[in-house]
Amino acid sequence: MATPVLDQFLGSVAELVQNRDGVKLQDFLQIEPPLSDIYMRMIDELRQHYASGPQKDAELLRRCEGLVPRSKGSSSWTAFPTFLKLYLTFLRDVNVGNLLDTYNFLKGLVNQCVLALGDSQMGIIVLHTVLYLSKVLAKLAMGLDRRPDLIANILRMEGQADREENVEKVTLVEQSANVVREAFIKCLTDRTGTPGPQGKPEGKRVGIYLMANLCLKLLFQCGKLRNAEQMFASISAQSPPLTYFPASQRVTYLYYLGRYLFSNNLFFPAQIALQAAYDQCHRQAVSQRHLILTYLIPCNIILGRFPSQTLLQRSEAQGLGERFGPLCQLIARGNYIAFREHLSVRSPAADWFARKGILLALRNRCEILVWRSFARKVFILGGFHGDPQAQAQRGPPPYLYLEKLVVATEWLRSQHGRSLNGTSVAHKSYGSQVISTPTDPDYDGLTDSTGITTDSELLDKFGDFLAPDGFFDDRGQWQENIPGQLVDGDPDPDYEGYQLDPYSEYDAADQSSLLMQEIESILASLLTQGLMRGYLTHRKPRFAIPGARLRGALPTGFPNVWQTISARESEDSSVPGWVQPPASAAFGAGTAALAGGSRVVNLKGARPVGVQ
Repeated sequence: MATPVLDQFLGSVAELVQNRDGVKLQDFLQIEPPLSDIYMRMIDELRQHYASGPQKDAELLRRCEGLVPRSKGSSSWTAFPTFLKLYLTFLRDVNVGNLLDTYNFLKGLVNQCVLALGDSQMGIIVLHTVLYLSKVLAKLAMGLDRRPDLIANILRMEGQADREENVEKVTLVEQSANVVREAFIKCLTDRTGTPGPQGKPEGKRVGIYLMANLCLKLLFQCGKLRNAEQMFASISAQSPPLTYFPASQRVTYLYYLGRYLFSNNLFFPAQIALQAAYDQCHRQAVSQRHLILTYLIPCNIILGRFPSQTLLQRSEAQGLGERFGPLCQLIARGNYIAFREHLSVRSPAADWFARKGILLALRNRCEILVWRSFARKVFILGGFHGDPQAQAQRGPPPYLYLEKLVVATEWLRSQHGRSLNGTSVAHKSYGSQVISTPTDPDYDGLTDSTGITTDSELLDKFGDFLAPDGFFDDRGQWQENIPGQLVDGDPDPDYEGYQLDPYSEYDAADQSSLLMQEIESILASLLTQGLMRGYLTHRKPRFAIPGARLRGALPTGFPNVWQTISARESEDSSVPGWVQPPASAAFGAGTAALAGGSRVVNLKGARPVGVQ
């Protein structure tokens, strides 16, 4: 059979395999359209002389088996000829107009290439090819993920659409991440050179972070960050230090590591990783630096450090000042109502934070900083700062009556006039005096004044919980329920839209004491976290700041938030998932003794036991 182009192609592949030139091999194995003319001629030869079918595919496989070294009559690298045969049949049979078939075909090709990568002697040759094919697979998977109509078709074709709802479905992006993870494992477990964190990247280990970064990109795309936990643990245990790898790989890995730590509320190590990624990122990589700042800035805000105007004026920070500037101002002002409104679900400003995945972290972690600013301002305006005439004499420490915080809180609410759900707060006489929550939008329109469900859509969604067929009463007897009737009945209209007080028994006339309890709880939390220093008195509720004569009341009672947190967290500055290089020999000798490591003991002049 006359196949000159195919013969030339296979001959070149055989030469590259013999020379172990993986970079040029990856250049030869192209799959992304548009392909050059010589590839199109090879495809015509494949379709003419090796048409789709078991017999022709077997003949094509036999031709590919001759490209690798043989030992004792058989190929020593059996996975590679199968991969090359799949590559040629992919070019021959793929229909780029059918993206779903293309994805499945390409996933099988990448799987086979990963198997070829696993060979201890020859696998390194296809490392660059695995990375190239994995990137194409990831690009295709993320493109299909944006086409739900095509995703629904493939689910029906594979019989997954009829599965039970409690069975989590694996998306195409997650499937691609699983394929890339296998390549990552083969690179990580390669025995070339010195294994473990003490060694340098050799052999397939040079691809550890290339594969890890691509896998992390896919996991972030499909929202399966928990699947990355084992990956980071394996890297910590087996990977060479990150500093031995190129800057592009280091920056990308630290960026994803920082985002992962941020999502797990490990903000201080996340800040270290993201700051290192920003510092090592090239100045001309503006878009990459912008992405890093998108998460580095909120991480620092949560830790009490606001971005400077110098930073926000840089080209890579374009647009970020408009997002984070108002938030920092609200925290500094201490207006907790305005802060909640700014980050409420219905706020236009919150949409961007939600799309970036940082909204909940900002809402949950920054409000305590708002209360600190609020207490600090009230102390400045209405607190006792100490008697300057009695510095040498014993006198009372600076203090603040908590009743002033109660009055300031009520005044702040009166300035807004309405709570987040649009109801007046001035007459509020129940539940949480400080914290009011809007009605869950999922339950809007749930009942009318009779307590009967009027929204059929909500009944379908929540009916088994709110209006079941029956329930057990307080004596354990089963009671039938009228269809559509709320089990708990229609709640008191006065309680609508507010969070109930867990301590339900209280004197309605003693509302100020409830607000005082909440103020005391908030200040106690601030004191426990070290964001305020001093103590609380309960009988005559006060916040006192002892030891303020040397530094003053404000620096003593309200220490710098960033310095406080960093001093506490810096006791263990290690970042999970970031492998650092080993200490130098001189330094390591001293630390090894402290850590109980190997030691050299001089026994010269030692006497036998019992000899004086």
